[in-house]
Formats: sequence, structure tokens, C-alpha cells
Amino acid sequence: MKNFAKKILLILLGVFISLAVCEAGVRILGYKFSGSTYTADPLLGWSLRPGASAWEADEGVAWSKINSHGFRDHERALNKPQGVYRIAVLGDSGTEARQVDMDKTYTSLAEKDLNRRHCFREGEVEVLNFGVPGYGTGQELLLLRERVWKFSPDMIVLQVFTGNDIFNNHRALNVSTPDLAPYFLLKDGKLTLDDSFRHAPAFNPTRIKLKGIAADIVNDSVLLQMLYKLRRVGAQREEMARMNAKASAASNATPPDYQRYLAFLPPTIPSMVEAWQVTDALIAEFGKEVRSHHAPLLIMLTPTKHQTYTDPKEEEEYRAKYKIDSLEYADDRIEQQARASGIPVLRMTQPLKEELKRTGAPLAGFANTAPNEGHLNERGHAVVARELVRAICEIAAAQASN
Repeated sequence: MKNFAKKILLILLGVFISLAVCEAGVRILGYKFSGSTYTADPLLGWSLRPGASAWEADEGVAWSKINSHGFRDHERALNKPQGVYRIAVLGDSGTEARQVDMDKTYTSLAEKDLNRRHCFREGEVEVLNFGVPGYGTGQELLLLRERVWKFSPDMIVLQVFTGNDIFNNHRALNVSTPDLAPYFLLKDGKLTLDDSFRHAPAFNPTRIKLKGIAADIVNDSVLLQMLYKLRRVGAQREEMARMNAKASAASNATPPDYQRYLAFLPPTIPSMVEAWQVTDALIAEFGKEVRSHHAPLLIMLTPTKHQTYTDPKEEEEYRAKYKIDSLEYADDRIEQQARASGIPVLRMTQPLKEELKRTGAPLAGFANTAPNEGHLNERGHAVVARELVRAICEIAAAQASN
């Protein structure tokens, strides 16, 4: 019996040493894999895990550190320091921007430039990043109400990506864990919250805590991150196949590739009609919410790659394929709704398109992805920061003159 136990211990020791050698080897060779900084959230469906840190290596290579409040930002005091003007930026993955280093995100660049330009006189300016990947407008409204106001912001910027934000606002169209998220529904013309998702087992506090511990362990091991990536890729394929099958089987179903183009068309499919109605109402509600706190609101529209085509032939082929009259339909509709609620709008399509024409350098995409695909790179963030600072300074000048 003792000899058997010794053999088992020797085998375990051998396995441990082998894994340790492999771990050291892949680290020396510089391999990096994306970790997880997410956690289940009974208010919002998911959020960023306070204190988590991990590499992003699937799209760009950058280190993500989540602050103690659960956002990819520098550590911020909950109580606003005296003399500080705070700007809270809400958005999705385009704002969180895990693809670039934190000091290269448009929120960090804007903060530096605003403090250099002194648009708010001599007071210090803080630009707080509340971006969370996969969020729709409804989740952002809940985030604003329940968590952002605690930081006493003086201005709100809402980043809207019409490439998927409208889909994220509707369960049948959402691809970001659709059954584990809150939704606003329109009933008798009024927004009502459906938060039934929170009763799912995933939101058990003990389970959330244990999954967070497990994620932190995975983030500390390159080998475990590699296994996590393989598992994640397989799960994403299965989920996409499941959703395509579900869509194909439903009446009045959306096409399997609807996310490529449907936001650019006037809605005819019932789910898109509903998604747009809810989105219109959420934009108006955002305006009411921010006005009730006596703060200005700026909506910033960020484009899809199709909106920034610089080759007229390439754009025409895309529009003809999907019978699209205007690639600005979604942005036009959002702006119309915003303006009706007295909300200024900053549209980023033209500045990004002009920068592409001027330099020819991709503003999205990285060395490990295709050019002009996916999220903004450092050059793209610099353009967005420049235009955002200009718009914010205009708002500051208008406030000063009143």
C-alpha cells in the first residue's frame, strides 16, 4: 500500500514538474492568450470583474486591468475631488477598448487633451471609462442609473455603435448571451424592465464568487489560457449554429447573416421594428435621465467598417448585395431621435473616413487581424479622441456663455 502511494505521488510530481516546465517554456517564448475579466451581474447580466487583469491577444495585444469599481480605467475615487469636472463615457467594447493599451484609448487621450486645452477653465478634467463589451442601450441606461451617478459626473457621453446596439436591445436579435441579460420592453408606449434573467442559476452569489476565483487562476497560467481559448472558440461556434438554426425555424425570421447589414435598412421584420421602437424610446429616456441630474448629454455615433469605405466601388458592391439605399440610415434615425430630445450628436463616420483617405493607414485592425476589420487601433482612437474633445469643448463654451 505504501509503495502504491509512493508511485502515485511520484506520478503526480512528474506531471506537476512537466506542466511547470511547459508553463515556463511558453512564457519564455512570449506566448500570450486572452484571459477573462468578466463576471455575472444580477443587475446588468454581466460586467467587468473588479480587480481582474488579463491579456487581450485575439485582436491586438494589450494588458487589461479592471479597477476596483469594475471598469477598465485608472483607479478613481467614488467621491469626486474638489474642483474636478467629471465626464462619464458609457458604451460597449469600442469604449472599453481592451485591444489597445489603456493610455491609448480615446477616453484616456481625451482626458489628457482636455486638461491641456483647459476647456473648463483651470479645473482638472477626468474622463471616466464605463465601457462594457456587448452592452446595449438598455444596459447602459441601467448602468447610468445604478452605478455611474455615484461618481457625480458633470457630463455624460453615450457611445452608440449602430452595427449592433439595436440588436443588443432585443432578445431575439441579441448575440451577447441573450437569455442572461435585462431588456426594456414597450408596453402602452412606456418602457418597462424585464429582468427575469436574474433568477437563472448563473447569478447565485456563491457561484459568481467561485467562477471569479477560477477565472483569476486561469489568467495566471498561459497553459490554462490556451485551453480556455480552445473551449471558448468551440462554444462560440456551437452558439452561432444554434442561433442560426433557431432563426431559420422561426416565422418572420431574420436571415442568418443579419448582423452584417440589417441595421442599415428600414425595419420590416417584426423583431427589428420592435428593436428600433425600443431603441428610439431608450434614447429619449437617456435624455430625460440626464436632464434630471442637470448635466449635458452628448451622443457619439461610431461607424461600422462599411460606413468608412473609401473605395466607391467597394461601397456600391456592398450596398447592392444587401439592397441598401443609405449606409447612414441607422445613424440618421438615432440622430433624429436624439435631436428631438434636445441631445447633441457627434457622428464619427466622416472624420474617420477623411483620415483614412488622407493617410491610407488603417484605423481599425491589428498585426494579428485583417486591416480595417474589428475594433479601432491606436490611430483610430486618436481620431475619435480629437473629435470628442472638440465637441466637449463646444459644449463647455456654450455652458460658459449661458
